[in-house]
Amino acid sequence: MRRFSLPDRIRLVDIHGVLYYIAWEDLHPGCSFFLKTTASAEEVEALLDPASRALRMTLRAVNRVEFDYYGVRVWRL
Repeated sequence: MRRFSLPDRIRLVDIHGVLYYIAWEDLHPGCSFFLKTTASAEEVEALLDPASRALRMTLRAVNRVEFDYYGVRVWRL
């Protein structure tokens, strides 16, 4: 898979002091990822907004509990 260079402000997302690394090039339409966080889906969408605009992606986030962990699932539409 081809990797491309992205600035840290897009690749790394700080949510409540925790850095999450997101491999945007692997996120194809219909794919999703889960972030273990206490942040709301709205907060996560707002934090991911600069990346989604720069990469021209539409993202949707929903609060979920998966495998007994509270977090947010993010889908690329």
